[in-house]
Amino acid sequence: MTSSFAIRTLAAGAALAALSAGAHATVVLANNPAPGDAFTNASTSNQGQAVGASGWYYNNVRNGGSVGISDALPRSGNGSAALSGTAGPGGASHKADIEFLPGAVSLSGNYVSTGTLGNLSDLTNMSYDWYRASGGTAGAHLTPVMRVLLDADGDLTTTGDRGGLVYERVYKESAGWVASTNTWVTESITASSFLWNFGLGLPTGTDINGNGYGYDETLAQWQAKFPSAKIIGFSLGIGSGWGSFSGAVDNAGWTIGQQGSSYNFEVARQVPEPAPLALVGLSLAGLLAARRRRA
Repeated sequence: MTSSFAIRTLAAGAALAALSAGAHATVVLANNPAPGDAFTNASTSNQGQAVGASGWYYNNVRNGGSVGISDALPRSGNGSAALSGTAGPGGASHKADIEFLPGAVSLSGNYVSTGTLGNLSDLTNMSYDWYRASGGTAGAHLTPVMRVLLDADGDLTTTGDRGGLVYERVYKESAGWVASTNTWVTESITASSFLWNFGLGLPTGTDINGNGYGYDETLAQWQAKFPSAKIIGFSLGIGSGWGSFSGAVDNAGWTIGQQGSSYNFEVARQVPEPAPLALVGLSLAGLLAARRRRA
């Protein structure tokens, strides 16, 4: 049996290792020690689960999608947030996200934000790492995405204008681009990066820059479109409408005003404590050694 002290000790060790390996990120530990955890939901309705008290949530999981922090695809340390699904495309397509949601509450098993992280106008950058495993039937251009979740008018008491802006690597690439597989890729999202919308009181993929295409709107253009918008969370995930997929994300970060945030998904290692008989043997050996010294 492993004590809570041993687990806490290994959790601290994982945090120190992650910090020394990369940026000074906040370590987010899986709900379970190594090999970690996974949350899945076979139903068609979105479901979620809190990741401890970290402010992160496995969310929008449906149709057999799965998300969990595990050691299967380690990045900056011993873990990452693994994402997978098999159902789709079309019909009952899988989906799974991991989201940072201030003041989150559960509504019918899925989590929604009740707070804000700041103004969209003050968002200067976002970043994350993604991994796509080879194989699967998802389109060769598909990769885990990052989203900034918004309340368009900044009034949190009304929810009809909520939605988000999505960064998806394919929209910065030329036609026919194929995503890298079996390797980690780092994305940096700035004012000139392309983001497409869902919700926000607009049709999905709205063309706000007037060029006839709804997937090359920049962050700066969206900030001008919604000057009062509040940030109500950040999201990373896969689906829907994809074929089978396996991958992961890690090192999610953003800067709002002068405040930068970065998160590293890790797992705590368990180290078995010495067996009781071994402890007794060590105690007896210590007593005998002490007696010899006195003699």
